[in-house]
Amino acid sequence: MTNISGFRDRRRRPGLATPAKNYWFKSLIKDFFIWVSIPVKIKVKLARTNETREITLKNGSKIEDLLKQIKLKPDTLIIMNKDKPIPIDGLLTDGQDLTIMQVSSGG
Repeated sequence: MTNISGFRDRRRRPGLATPAKNYWFKSLIKDFFIWVSIPVKIKVKLARTNETREITLKNGSKIEDLLKQIKLKPDTLIIMNKDKPIPIDGLLTDGQDLTIMQVSSGG
């Protein structure tokens, strides 16, 4: 866009995208914090065997990741946190006490 004097206006106008280098810098910071993140320690009680384990996972892990590490199938289990069920895609936080109950049905 040209101004009255005929020279091109180089000022930033609202609505234009931010430069790519700013996005790269924000991405670098995000990746750094993910890399530095502290692992999550979770106490898991298996109700069927009455066994208690302490499991360490990376920060941002889900119940799904926990079950993969324990080698259990999610479709036969109910995961409880303080007597409330947690969905399979629920995020884990440090210091959680989970109870894993096996579901059985039939006749």
